[in-house]
Amino acid sequence: MSDIFEKKFSRREFLKMVSLLGTTVFLGNFFPLKQRAKTSAVLVGIARGDSIADSVRRAINLAGGLHFIKSGESVLIKPNVNSDDPHPGTTNPEVVFEVVNMVREKGAKRIIVADRSNPWWDTLKAMKKVGIYEAAVKGGAEVVVFGKGDYVKVNPENSYHWPNGFRIPRLVKQVDHIISLPVAKTHIIADFTMGIKNWVGLIPPSDRKYLHLKKKDYFANMLSEIHLARKPSFLVMDATKVFVSGGPSHGDIARPGLVIATSDLVANDVTGLALLKTLGTIEEIQRKSVWDQPQIKRAVELGLGINSPSEIILKTYGISEEEKIRKQLIS
Repeated sequence: MSDIFEKKFSRREFLKMVSLLGTTVFLGNFFPLKQRAKTSAVLVGIARGDSIADSVRRAINLAGGLHFIKSGESVLIKPNVNSDDPHPGTTNPEVVFEVVNMVREKGAKRIIVADRSNPWWDTLKAMKKVGIYEAAVKGGAEVVVFGKGDYVKVNPENSYHWPNGFRIPRLVKQVDHIISLPVAKTHIIADFTMGIKNWVGLIPPSDRKYLHLKKKDYFANMLSEIHLARKPSFLVMDATKVFVSGGPSHGDIARPGLVIATSDLVANDVTGLALLKTLGTIEEIQRKSVWDQPQIKRAVELGLGINSPSEIILKTYGISEEEKIRKQLIS
């Protein structure tokens, strides 16, 4: 790897995560598929501004802005707080702060920053340690940790890889909008974690345990199917620092200094994958088209977003990598 990468990968973390895979037999994706509705072209904004706040604002505005939020509405902001590790282990608190500011400026009546870390971490302590709690409160949001008693059972149509359904917080069904704030990074089990995998923070520990007992492709399909319960209204992806190997908490770091924004789940993740490929990442990502990743394929099958690069309108500010990213989106 280049000198811009920093080796910060924990063997203990690797063994912990791999142990979750268990010995479940891979069943494959043999289920019938939902008929996919036609999707119009979507905007994807990528920005490198004078500051992180400037990058957030520019990326969001390039992607069409937050005009879908009406005065008096409620907005849940879902960062990545899987652990208590600083970004890119978790979402950059400066990204959280600026998104909260922009949502408040749209007149939202209630702004909630919410997540649940994996069972090895206390979520509230993790949020405070990495600065997300302070950023949320300073911006005028309330902080919610999903906990026991908050969940309702759902069994969405076409969630075939969840034969008994799964649970999500009641709040997810109650708010007017959800904005997802994932991090662009690799993952030692899922290969990558971006917008699609960020939704794991919505499900309780028992469902997470069930999810992690599945083999990789089955696991990937389950990740996409969580979004059948509810999709985000918008995504703002932190690519200020990323893991190009390892992850989700420690790994080799690159510093693209970018923010990616879009209203489309699939467009978010394929753009993030294209970015990682320009930086040089793990073989499981590098050798495949971004469209051949199991998470992406299942999301496309389910109609959760666009299904081809021709549906992406890429708008950028302050980046020289635009053509390299475009090339990876179509290769």
